[in-house]
Amino acid sequence: MEIISQNLNLIFTLIIFGCLSGFLAGLLGAGGGMIIVPALFYAFKILGYSPDALMHLAVGTSLAIIFPTSLISSYTHYKLGNVDLNLLKYSGIFLAIGIIFGAIFTSNINTQKLLIIFSFFAFVSSMIFLFQKKEGENKKKEIPRILKFVYGFITGFISIPIGIGGASVMVPIMKIYNYSIKIAIGTTAHLGIIISFLGLISMMIGGKYIAEIDEPHSIGFVNLIGFFVFVPVTTVMASIGAKLVYKIKKEYLNKTFGIILLIISIRSIYESLNFS
Repeated sequence: MEIISQNLNLIFTLIIFGCLSGFLAGLLGAGGGMIIVPALFYAFKILGYSPDALMHLAVGTSLAIIFPTSLISSYTHYKLGNVDLNLLKYSGIFLAIGIIFGAIFTSNINTQKLLIIFSFFAFVSSMIFLFQKKEGENKKKEIPRILKFVYGFITGFISIPIGIGGASVMVPIMKIYNYSIKIAIGTTAHLGIIISFLGLISMMIGGKYIAEIDEPHSIGFVNLIGFFVFVPVTTVMASIGAKLVYKIKKEYLNKTFGIILLIISIRSIYESLNFS
């Protein structure tokens, strides 16, 4: 009975985090990965998974969860016309290359280093969102084609070690060029499809054949229980979040995203410093 009770508590906790992360994924353009990763990290820690595999499993499973979420979110944003197809076209190929290199890198570092990387990037992203200028103060600037290639590679490479769909990388970049927050969110939701699909495949292969881990109910660095609990909840909530974007002031979206990332950053660095 105790085991059943623990499992039910775990599933209930995952459902709660799944609702929150799915809603944020739709609202912020697949930014739910920043919520999913810490949630899975603590869930796997409670379950007694190997400390050496905790963060890797959280990252890999997050990418798997983000895939169906990104499909729903991107479709909604596409119907609403908030996608920069030109940016997607030029960044897509180099995005894929970055994903492959990111997966190789992730498979060869330990959990503590992965936590520090996650925390650092969450903090940098939060500062960009909290202190950026209000939309409308400057006109949108065109991103040079060569930089679209570079930004695509960077987004793919960074997204894998921290288990995100790309919003926390590409949205701040697009905001530097004064893109509308809605266009930035809609575009990164589409990038999230590529990142999450290639990422989950790479993390399965990397975990199984490079790191050679053998954790319960997992294929490489992708945990099947976490995936099947999160996916139904996050998929439904992503659609709700995407529709709500157009009813909330842009400044509120920016500040909300920034505050969430800052809180997660602080918690993650604390966890890394106490990791043993």
